[in-house]
Amino acid sequence: MKIYQESIIILAALFIIGCGGAATTTEPPIASPTETLKTFVEVSKKKDIEAVKKTLSKGSLELVRKTAQAQNISADELLQRSNSDMLDDVPDISNERIENDTASVDVKIKTAGSDTIPFVKEDGVWKIAFDKYQQTMMEKMRQEMETPESDAAKPGTQKPNAPADQPAANK
Repeated sequence: MKIYQESIIILAALFIIGCGGAATTTEPPIASPTETLKTFVEVSKKKDIEAVKKTLSKGSLELVRKTAQAQNISADELLQRSNSDMLDDVPDISNERIENDTASVDVKIKTAGSDTIPFVKEDGVWKIAFDKYQQTMMEKMRQEMETPESDAAKPGTQKPNAPADQPAANK
């Protein structure tokens, strides 16, 4: 009987320890879009291309692959070249906005001005969506090209003003 009680006590202790261990084991917190961008800058400065790729969305990696292919170089070489000069320091990051599985942050880069960087959540992790950024930039350019200039802004189309002392024409 005593062996039976000891066995139950040991099994109960193992069960409690096992449950307690599982309850205290937590997943690391998901990096925010801002933290992802900071990581991207830091690993870019270190020229850690594998770590850079981990911060990029699937669409961004596909964009890198296609761009590299068009230049007859590897995607890794393109990433190495792209990250070499642009980001010396972590940019000023503000206004993080998250909506479902998309997000954006505003950045101010000393050498490039201000912009908004989009993110997507893939497999529960925030990734930089440079493919979405490129789409947005292309759309802005298309809209600017389609927006007609006003007649006043076009050279040679301004109508001369009638002199103030000239009477209006009779009908």
